[in-house]
Amino acid sequence: MALRRAGLCLAGAAPLPPGLLRLGLPAAALEDVQRAALSGGPKEAFAWLVKQQRLKDDVLQRSAVEPLDACWRAVRAQEEVLPSWGHKMAAWEVECARLRAEHQERRRRREEEQGSRERPEVDEEVVKEEPLVLPIALPKPRLSAPGCYLWGEVGRGKTLMMDLFALSLQQPHGVANEGVVVRRAHFHDFMHGVHQRIGKSRSEGSRAGVSAVVDETAAGGPAVLCFDEFQITNIADATLIMPLFSELFTREVVLVATSNRPPTDLYKGGLNRELHMPVFVGALERRLHVHYLDAPVDYRAKMRKAEDDAGASSASSDFVLEIPGLSSSALLAEAFAAAAGGAVPGAQKLPVAWGRQVECASTANGVARFTFEELCDRPLSAEDYTAMVTKAQVHTFVVSGVPRFTLKLHNEARRFTNLVDTLYEHQCRLICSADAPLDELLVGMDRLCSVEAKPAVEAESFPEPVLRKHGDVSFMVSSKSPCRPDTFATAEADSEAGTSVVHFGNSGADSSESGDDGIVGVMAQAADSLRESGFAARRCASRLLEMGTVAYRAGHEARWRS
Repeated sequence: MALRRAGLCLAGAAPLPPGLLRLGLPAAALEDVQRAALSGGPKEAFAWLVKQQRLKDDVLQRSAVEPLDACWRAVRAQEEVLPSWGHKMAAWEVECARLRAEHQERRRRREEEQGSRERPEVDEEVVKEEPLVLPIALPKPRLSAPGCYLWGEVGRGKTLMMDLFALSLQQPHGVANEGVVVRRAHFHDFMHGVHQRIGKSRSEGSRAGVSAVVDETAAGGPAVLCFDEFQITNIADATLIMPLFSELFTREVVLVATSNRPPTDLYKGGLNRELHMPVFVGALERRLHVHYLDAPVDYRAKMRKAEDDAGASSASSDFVLEIPGLSSSALLAEAFAAAAGGAVPGAQKLPVAWGRQVECASTANGVARFTFEELCDRPLSAEDYTAMVTKAQVHTFVVSGVPRFTLKLHNEARRFTNLVDTLYEHQCRLICSADAPLDELLVGMDRLCSVEAKPAVEAESFPEPVLRKHGDVSFMVSSKSPCRPDTFATAEADSEAGTSVVHFGNSGADSSESGDDGIVGVMAQAADSLRESGFAARRCASRLLEMGTVAYRAGHEARWRS
């Protein structure tokens, strides 16, 4: 096997999907599972992993593989007929060109005859109206199973199932990368790239926009798109989603996606959702097989517990619990030195999104050390964290001072979950010190999953209202409103602006931090964003457990150290 720094892969083939690396399989086993996938599809690869006791034979996971296997068979069938169709289309184009040329030549001769005094009887209308008759084009073969939308709770194996599908279509060792083209990406990264390409196109004066992106994305015969964590959380993506995917669907692109939400809940409660999402959701449900992976087990947590019980987990070296009166700095410094292989650290400016840079005081050999505030208490996005990994090639993050997250820190918590999602996607390592045990770190954010918005005028009155002035305007605010001095916080203004009291369901989480059952002064549309933060926190907690396992560390070493 050939190992690349950017990812473990077979020589001449694309990097292995992340879900396979996280199993921690040795190189020989990875070759075997890829052979099984290439010869028999994702169903055969899943059966091989079960037979080798690398996976449990979960009947619900097996049912999720079935629609993916149907997609694999459809792609292989179309791959076989496309060359013949292409040859026939080439012959059709040649014939059409010949007929057009003959038509033009006849027209030219008749016009010459019309202009001749010797042939005045030629009817000019006949010359002009002679029709051009072309043969009907042969329709492109259609896919019998054009895609699958796989959704369910965190840790159920959705990404692994999708990655077995992607693996089954990658080219084997020594075979040129022709025919099927598989593009596998985190959906957030894909959409970020789409916005960048459209922005660049517009800055260059081109109006191609979405069409140019689709031309690039749909290249291949057939093109296969695999998107992990399919979700829509902002108006920019919501506005673009239907024009983009309607064109992709017309190109017979195969789409496989994983998500924590059903299609009907995408961008739920988002700004102007009714203008963009209903048509897209309908098109998505008509085209793709929607499958709910209703597995009851979080396999990430189960794997971690098994390793902890056996004393094999690497968590002791990757996660340091802050103890009052004791400093974790020495432990983190030791972990940094070990991860960097003894290289001397130094300051470096790391490239992030949109041409910006972030200062890091200590980096060496792909390892970077930050405080929590430096990474998550400043305006950094998922694109910025991705750039640190892909552009600066940082594969291990050492982070000090991660707090126990409460609702008051929901912005910082969202950045932290974005960071963990990025590291998990790229098989990176996170070494951190925190104020709470790993399984309690994000419990306070779980309440957001059940958030509900109610109009402020129907909610309880503001406690201890205070009169404030902004310019010539006087208005009332209260201690429950997170408004700035330049915003309005009266019940009447909340009603007119669409702001709400956000109430939390009885999720069982500790609510002692404030004693309140809601937050006043947010837009009603923001309730879904808060719920999304809650789901992201659940996903993050599950991923943090897996990132401390021996299998995950083995995948990290295979991807970055070989």
